[in-house]
Amino acid sequence: MKLDFACMVAVTMLLSLVVVVVDSEQQVLSLSRTKKLTPRIKCGLRKIKRRGLIVGGQETFPGNWPWHAAVYHVDQTNHKREYKCGGTLIRAGYLLTTASCVYHAKEKPEGAVIVELGQHNLVESFSRKIDAIVQNISVHEKYISGETMYDIAVLRLKQNVSFTNYVQPVCLPDSSESIGNYVGVRGTIVGWGFRAAGALSDKLQSAEVPIISYIDCLKSDRDFFARNIYDGMFCAGLVNGTAPCFGDAGGGMFFQDNRVWTLRGIISFTERVYGATGGCNTEQYFGLVNVAHFIPWIEETIARWNDSIRPPVSRVQQQQQQQQQQHRPW
Repeated sequence: MKLDFACMVAVTMLLSLVVVVVDSEQQVLSLSRTKKLTPRIKCGLRKIKRRGLIVGGQETFPGNWPWHAAVYHVDQTNHKREYKCGGTLIRAGYLLTTASCVYHAKEKPEGAVIVELGQHNLVESFSRKIDAIVQNISVHEKYISGETMYDIAVLRLKQNVSFTNYVQPVCLPDSSESIGNYVGVRGTIVGWGFRAAGALSDKLQSAEVPIISYIDCLKSDRDFFARNIYDGMFCAGLVNGTAPCFGDAGGGMFFQDNRVWTLRGIISFTERVYGATGGCNTEQYFGLVNVAHFIPWIEETIARWNDSIRPPVSRVQQQQQQQQQQHRPW
């Protein structure tokens, strides 16, 4: 009788141990699945934890905007660089900028356009910057030189860049997101464009400005904005002297959500006046490319390039792939 009782106790303890082990394994499996279902954010994150052509803006610190790039045209005779505009890194081998910045270089040979990533001062070269050769330029097929509609281009680098504390890609918005949801919300614009003295800024500048509704844009200057603003464009600004100017085009307008930065606009145009800033009206709103509107075009452009570099598949390989798919158990 005593032996039977001891056996029962031992069996009960063993069963309890099995339940605990199984429950623990299920918890570990659950945590593992949770980690798999929660993808790591790989864009829009600053690695440098410092805060710090934007007329009326403020200087930034190296690493503040690791996705912002300087776009240069290179003279094919003397190899001299000339700064043209800004750009934004969206993947290891791709940037966005304005069509107007690179339109006349798209037919030139490889190396006619280069970008500097991780750069902070256009005069004093930063040791952590990365120079990259632009291999291909895709300007939107509906863009017309000298106009503002469809003012967007994708730059494909000759080689993918390595991400560092000073070079990171930014996140892109979903194509279904309406820019109207951000009216009144402030985003940050960055660039090396003209300052009040009418010359490029040496150090990268930033400024926070709100997105303006289509109606308010029209009210401010109907003749100017009626022919420039549509679904693919929006306007922003403060009309207080804080505005982009020459050299800022191609740079982004960024919005932060839970530490993650997203590119929602590309600086495109300002109203021209002739004054201290060399032709930029800093008392007026300015126009930006609506990035969400062009997401399908951006994805198609990159996919087309990726398809072009894949090795051709022979007929035998195609037949083998089809047979493998037919015999899969799922």
